[in-house]
Amino acid sequence: MQRYIDQLIEDLRQAKNHVPPEPKFSEDYEEFEEQMFAIETAPDVPMKKLFGISYEELPPPEKLTEEQMQQLIDAITETWEAFNIDIYFIDEIPLPMRYEIVRDKFTSDIHYMPGWSMTFDFCSYWYPDCKIVDYCENKDEIWTKEELEEERAVNIICFL
Repeated sequence: MQRYIDQLIEDLRQAKNHVPPEPKFSEDYEEFEEQMFAIETAPDVPMKKLFGISYEELPPPEKLTEEQMQQLIDAITETWEAFNIDIYFIDEIPLPMRYEIVRDKFTSDIHYMPGWSMTFDFCSYWYPDCKIVDYCENKDEIWTKEELEEERAVNIICFL
């Protein structure tokens, strides 16, 4: 498995060589507006296209050692940083869950805008279905434990 992990890390390193250049904006206001509109309305980009790996290529956490999970998280983080993408984790999140939520990010396309920074904080902003809610202090300002459990129960019934 380590040989495969090393290949994924190398693919991520290679992706850093393909960071799209920052756009050069026109000083003419109308042209600038057109450039901004093109950036804002550009289609979302598959993670595979940007970073060279897909969700399917990242092994599930149960097939990895903690060292391998950390190696992949570090390599992904370094690659994202090259693309001006920062990540924020709540410190208490256990390593397997960290890896899982980073891996899950590869399931969806992103609206990448060269030259602009973005942050992945892994928060769904809807606490009843958030994977990391048990580690989040912000929810305590909005939800009581009972309200959160009640809302989760309602959501489960709705999906049945």
